[in-house]
Amino acid sequence: MTVLGIHDGKDAGVCLVVDGKPVYAANEERFSRKKLHFGFPCRSLRNLLETTKVSPEDIDWVTVGFEAMVETEDYPIYCDIEDTTVFQKVFAGTTRLLGPVTASKAFVQASRQILSFISDNKQALQKTLKEFGITAPIEYVDHHRSHAASAYYTSGFEDALVVTADGGGDGLAGSVYTGKSGKLDVVAEWPRVHSPGNFWFLITYICGFNPIKHGGKITGLAAYTVSEEAYQILSEFYGYDEEKLCFLNKKHLLFQDAYHTLKDALAGFTKEQIAYGAQKVLEETIVGVIKAAVHRTGQRRVALSGGTFANVRLNQKILELDNVDEIFIHPHMGDGGVAIGAALDYTARTGGLLPQSITDVYWGNTVTNAEIRRTLSEYPVRYEKLDDPSEAIADSLVRKEVIGLLNGGMEYGPRALGHRTILAEPTDPTMMDWLNKRLERTEFMPFAPIILEEDAPLYFENFDAGRLPARFMTVCFDVTDFGKEMAPGIVHKDGTARPQIVNETTNEYVYKALKAYKEKSGLSLGINTSFNKHEEPMVWHPRDAIQELLRGGVDVLFLENYKVEPLV
Repeated sequence: MTVLGIHDGKDAGVCLVVDGKPVYAANEERFSRKKLHFGFPCRSLRNLLETTKVSPEDIDWVTVGFEAMVETEDYPIYCDIEDTTVFQKVFAGTTRLLGPVTASKAFVQASRQILSFISDNKQALQKTLKEFGITAPIEYVDHHRSHAASAYYTSGFEDALVVTADGGGDGLAGSVYTGKSGKLDVVAEWPRVHSPGNFWFLITYICGFNPIKHGGKITGLAAYTVSEEAYQILSEFYGYDEEKLCFLNKKHLLFQDAYHTLKDALAGFTKEQIAYGAQKVLEETIVGVIKAAVHRTGQRRVALSGGTFANVRLNQKILELDNVDEIFIHPHMGDGGVAIGAALDYTARTGGLLPQSITDVYWGNTVTNAEIRRTLSEYPVRYEKLDDPSEAIADSLVRKEVIGLLNGGMEYGPRALGHRTILAEPTDPTMMDWLNKRLERTEFMPFAPIILEEDAPLYFENFDAGRLPARFMTVCFDVTDFGKEMAPGIVHKDGTARPQIVNETTNEYVYKALKAYKEKSGLSLGINTSFNKHEEPMVWHPRDAIQELLRGGVDVLFLENYKVEPLV
């Protein structure tokens, strides 16, 4: 069965699942060059058809990761929280007075149907699909079930606790499932008013950042200044219920009410102090829910998805729980991942599907040598084709050059995983300062390491327990004393790092380069950050990479086996 997954909304994207196996997945932002592109994924769908050579007539089903397609780009939490319409208040607050109880489920379902009826988004989606020649029937899958399926069916855990958490979708902001022998069953659902994602958006907004694009900056800032007082204040507003397995918005505050009340309560605190308090509250609440859910269900393997689990420090705390054996975070945990979740859920419900452990997510398009040569001829660069670029990459690292890499299939998800990556040597503790400025990014954000899998235990505490999510850079570890001494450039203010491990099977290109670098330097890792400047998506085409080279973002560029440098 061939299933096309679609996400038409924030961070729009597509996927193709054939007989339960993902064969393509990409998000619209890479092609439109608009970060977190909102709307129908026209360009990525076109690229899917071109890359996979699948015919529109061969698609059996289309799945969508929302039942009620009602959110729009001007939803206030995405832009100006002060600009809230009556409709948006009603939409986000449908469960405001109900709390997390089973009786609210019918109300949430009814609200979805009403909102779906008055929205024209579904009709627009159907019309656009027909313009592509796709006439297969469409299945609309609950948003949080889509998140849960994305985590469960790609985890390899036949039996697992599955938890989702985000800003909200289809009237919910989180859920708890059990996955057993390929089947997902609901244990608990969190009405949208009880949203850890909205809490995080509000904190990000109060700290002066874009709440959709810059939530990760709060996690970075949290390491700088301890403030138990800020934590205590925020604890009065947010908590969790271990009986109902739910995050709690204790005062049921939404939109302007929540923003102004929180802002007034936190007056006088620095953004670093606020970030510390918010991070501690998030860890305490979500970890509390998961610990209680593991105890109740007996499931010691935990699969996670939803934008809340982009928080790698939170994921580290979950990994370190005594009653958890392993965790897995879906590599595209945000809304951009629901296309694949909906497709996997539908496949499982109609034909049966057991979870499969994914080893990589290089599910996007590749670039041909002909396309590379044609693009190189259009720019003022000098280049040479190498039989094997690993020695040249290692030499550039030894010379402390900043390297751009574009090779193989494009990564699915928000993390650079060696195929659309900026690579640098890891020994300079000042790198967070100067390289962030060079890339026009916030100077306090840490850089992540990319490391040979066999050497990772030397650098990271408790590594074996987190080996699975470390494939995809979705969890932090405490850095060992050896790691701090050998590679201070990878260590954040709190002594942690968020590594990606590579081996010869999953990423031969980077693995061979790091092996060569180890022979020359004794170090088996480098700095890995996404190949883009601030506010831009990762590169996808050679022209994007060359333009960044010529801008000065990187010193040297490797396009597959081509080494590229500016003419002057």
